[in-house]
Amino acid sequence: MPPHPGETLSDTSARLRAAAAGGRVAHTGFLEPDEAAALARELRAAGVGVALSGGVTGARRRVVTAFPEHIPSADAPLAALYVAGVPSEGELLAALAAAGVPRSSVGDTVPHQDGLSVVLLKSAKEAALALRDVAGRPVTPQEVPLGRLERGGRKAVQVIVPSLRVDVLGAKAFRVSRSYFSKGVAGGQVSVNGRAASKASSAEPGDEVNASGLGRFTVVQVQGETKRGNLKVLLEVERA
Repeated sequence: MPPHPGETLSDTSARLRAAAAGGRVAHTGFLEPDEAAALARELRAAGVGVALSGGVTGARRRVVTAFPEHIPSADAPLAALYVAGVPSEGELLAALAAAGVPRSSVGDTVPHQDGLSVVLLKSAKEAALALRDVAGRPVTPQEVPLGRLERGGRKAVQVIVPSLRVDVLGAKAFRVSRSYFSKGVAGGQVSVNGRAASKASSAEPGDEVNASGLGRFTVVQVQGETKRGNLKVLLEVERA
């Protein structure tokens, strides 16, 4: 079931929940980080299977795929194109829009020395492949394997922390000082499930924390306590 242009996040949630309840797989278009995290949290709370994918590890814009409980997992229908000779993301996005490719069908771009790669919904692939001009430059887009764009890794990390406060977890997840991460929280650069984090915010198992410029992490499990009363917490960390 493809995304519906112009629908609100509430409409999207209802559509995906209805599809999963009917035994079908459905997905959104590409969403901004906070939108994707908030929608995924809402769907999981409703008992719907959820997968998020942007085509590359650490992707900023991601597709939310919902699926019924009897299906172990489901992947978003994504493709990747390489466009040589295009130095600017803005120029490529403008050309794709002019070719009729909606922004919701376009994910992240990955820069290369001699051009750009872009992640798309498969439904937009043919229109993008037909592109022949970007800002006055002749181009011939080529489809490439998504794996060729890979630029980072999602790693499982166990941390020892005194609490589940976001600033404490974030400092451990990204190996920065707590004061540094706290500045990001105070500056509105950190969110939990799509909502801006505050100094007192905490993150429970299943929550996703997004930190602008650093990446994101998910709290997987609280694995117990140390003899000193600290918490052993398993995180999945994606660096930007």
